[in-house]
Amino acid sequence: MYTLAPRLQVIADYITGGRVADIGTDHAYLPIYLIKTNKASHVLACDIRQKPLDNAANNVRKSKTPNIELRLCDGLSGVNPNEVDTVVIAGMGGEVISGILERCPWIKNDRYQLLLQPMTSADALRRFLCENGFEIADETATEDNGKLYTIISCRYLGTAVKYSDSFIFTGKLNKNRELDRRYIEKQLTRLNKCCFDLKNIEGQNTRYLYYKNVTEEIKTMLGGK
Repeated sequence: MYTLAPRLQVIADYITGGRVADIGTDHAYLPIYLIKTNKASHVLACDIRQKPLDNAANNVRKSKTPNIELRLCDGLSGVNPNEVDTVVIAGMGGEVISGILERCPWIKNDRYQLLLQPMTSADALRRFLCENGFEIADETATEDNGKLYTIISCRYLGTAVKYSDSFIFTGKLNKNRELDRRYIEKQLTRLNKCCFDLKNIEGQNTRYLYYKNVTEEIKTMLGGK
């Protein structure tokens, strides 16, 4: 059985079938798995660089996997709206993912399932999603090579989504699931450090109070930790 790294496995588990675009496919591990396990009928494996796409082509060829189409393109610029049902953007920073979505007008349609896995700046990505009409339906944390990541499942809603300050840092993660709770606690540690660093810096009182308020919200959510 073809196996995936934990963060890619979580993404695969969210996919319900149909046609998938894997943006930043790298070695095409996810597309190969999706076809081999009948999780998708067709996959566009896209990358902005030729070398990763060559690696993907080699893996697809060696695995003898059909129904995978390789494309050299920047983000979703080489994908047509009638070709996909699910879009996966994984392994990039939150700002980069936001930029890819912002430059793709057709993605603003509730027919598309979006699965997003930011390597950094997940808070910036959540803010972008909420402010641009994307509803975060679910989130799951996973651990890969000793690091915690979150996978965000969302769709376009059409209107800006109201959110609390703490939501930007914790999203739809479930405090009662072990990895989700560890991810939330990691964010709390990061925010406490921000408070400590800003507390006695002249002119930073507004930022200090913002982070202090967020930490209190998260502590309350965790049960007074």
